[in-house]
Amino acid sequence: MDIIVKSFNRPYYLERCLRSIERFIIGEYTIRVLDDGTPPEYLDKIQKLFPLVQIFRSPLYEQKVLALGRHIAGEKKFDQFTIPISFWKEQISHCTSVFLLLEDDIWLVEPVDLTFFQQQMMSSQLATVKLSWLGNPRLVPGRRIALAPNLEELVPEIPLATKLIFLNKLRVRSVLFRLGLLKLFKPDLEYQLPLYALYSVAAAFFDKSYWLYLWEDSQTSIDEAQQLRRAVQWWQQHQPRFAKTQQEVTRTSFITSATNMFPGVDLDIFRFNYHLNNAWLRGEVDVMRNFPRDLPEDYLRTFLDAAQDSNSTYQEWLRWTARFKEQYKRLGCEVE
Repeated sequence: MDIIVKSFNRPYYLERCLRSIERFIIGEYTIRVLDDGTPPEYLDKIQKLFPLVQIFRSPLYEQKVLALGRHIAGEKKFDQFTIPISFWKEQISHCTSVFLLLEDDIWLVEPVDLTFFQQQMMSSQLATVKLSWLGNPRLVPGRRIALAPNLEELVPEIPLATKLIFLNKLRVRSVLFRLGLLKLFKPDLEYQLPLYALYSVAAAFFDKSYWLYLWEDSQTSIDEAQQLRRAVQWWQQHQPRFAKTQQEVTRTSFITSATNMFPGVDLDIFRFNYHLNNAWLRGEVDVMRNFPRDLPEDYLRTFLDAAQDSNSTYQEWLRWTARFKEQYKRLGCEVE
């Protein structure tokens, strides 16, 4: 089976992800890292640490690396936020019919038997199996039916309000929009949540045909609303099934990001990653510190203090982390 890892400019987490694969994956696999701009000196080290990993660079790779360098040099703020969806689709089109999708800041914390999941997906006609939902039951909605040990089906149950307001059944959404009444209803997210039984960004097994259908080549940014609508279309046309593990088997970071910055918080996330990346390149960062939990805050503080960079101080990073976590807490996710 192919294991896909999407990555951008956080090699210290990419190493953690890959080491967790080595530790917990059972079965034969090939790892494909789809990179969108991690500077070459970092990818070279990843390749030396993991010689069997295949690394593919997006068509935007060179310009993003250049943009990162200019940002760090203070010449021009990073402005390359286009997502390489066509590149992802091209690479995944060559993958095995069932594949595991991770991102560089997602790591496994429990054994995962690839043969078991492949057989279950094929025999039960599953489009996807979620491995994580951040402790939030709203991200795994629907009726649950036991399929096998640590595997349960999610039977989607879509409320009428979701069908009318979000999916535009009977053109209700269009009429409300034309009348200027749409703003009187709840935010779209409230109507989207019941559809997450059908969809995951990552940390999931996917049927290849299903995943490829979710994305349009013309997309240049992540639009989960669009992915959810296309997931519903596939469900209606093909009648697949959807599932999740009974227990979460991956974790992710809520103390770093590749690009997120917040007004009023004086943390330059690109400089933050630059300092951690270089400390990692020098062999100073133990990526498995505190595993399976995230890297400890006081541990990362040592690298920020050593950098003595006014644009990425420990105190501003704490403020940034609080803002970053709050986004997920409001949805009901567990972030600690």
